[in-house]
Amino acid sequence: MRTRFAPTPSGFLHIGNAFSFILTWILARQEDGEILLRIDDIDSTRTRDEYIEDIFRSIEWLGLDYDNGPFSVEDFHKNWSQKIRNHRYTSAFEKLKENGDLFACQCSRKQILETSPSGIYTGTCRDLNLPFDTPETAIRVKTSDVPILLEDLFIGDIAVNLNEVMKDFVLRRKDGIYAYQLASLIDDIDDNIDFIVRGEDLVESTIAQTFLANKLEVDSFEEIEFLHHPLLVDENGNKLSKSQGADSIKNLREEGMTPQEIYSQFAEFYLGEETHIESLDQLLEINFLGSEEDFEEE
Repeated sequence: MRTRFAPTPSGFLHIGNAFSFILTWILARQEDGEILLRIDDIDSTRTRDEYIEDIFRSIEWLGLDYDNGPFSVEDFHKNWSQKIRNHRYTSAFEKLKENGDLFACQCSRKQILETSPSGIYTGTCRDLNLPFDTPETAIRVKTSDVPILLEDLFIGDIAVNLNEVMKDFVLRRKDGIYAYQLASLIDDIDDNIDFIVRGEDLVESTIAQTFLANKLEVDSFEEIEFLHHPLLVDENGNKLSKSQGADSIKNLREEGMTPQEIYSQFAEFYLGEETHIESLDQLLEINFLGSEEDFEEE
């Protein structure tokens, strides 16, 4: 098994990130697998060094380890940033462009919402053949109605029509930054990842990346095993987001919470019963790959 932690440095990590890291770590260590720390900083407009530092501090505080990846903010910028791999994203982008899979789009988010309250793109610019160097244009990929199958260790097998959830999604933004879908796919391929743990909110992203992998004729991506885990939510039922709020690991740590309390909450969430955990070794003795009914969804 070769898996990864892949946080984005767009805010302070929250307890949901901690749960995802712990689950990834347990499953990898139970199988004598390798873990790569990959910090996804493709969106440079939202990246801050303090958020990158928070990733290192949070992993260390949780008592987790990894086998490869950056060990400091300086090391990350010098050797591991996605900026260094930008040429790989460009190569994939150009292949899709040459194959006629891409088109330029001038639509703003406001314009899309005016014609599609759901926010799903309606294809306004798809057949306009706008030049790719037209100012203020995003580049989208042409999706299709053919359902894409996802085999998942938690949610089971599902088939998703991309046109119904992420039609003609953006591959390169108007500011020239490549989209997460492309960068994450290429990184997972280049890093030889074969097991990915993600939140269930990223199912559509996995479908989109599978679609791109098929377009790029990368068969190895279909061999990756996926586990999309349930999400922690706030008191209003909304998924947690990176912030400086009460749910950030940084805040919990500063208020005196211990890693052992996180371990116990993690086990209770997934096992559906109150569990007192004193160490990661105890978590390694538990089988977390049960059926969906074995998980405590909140």
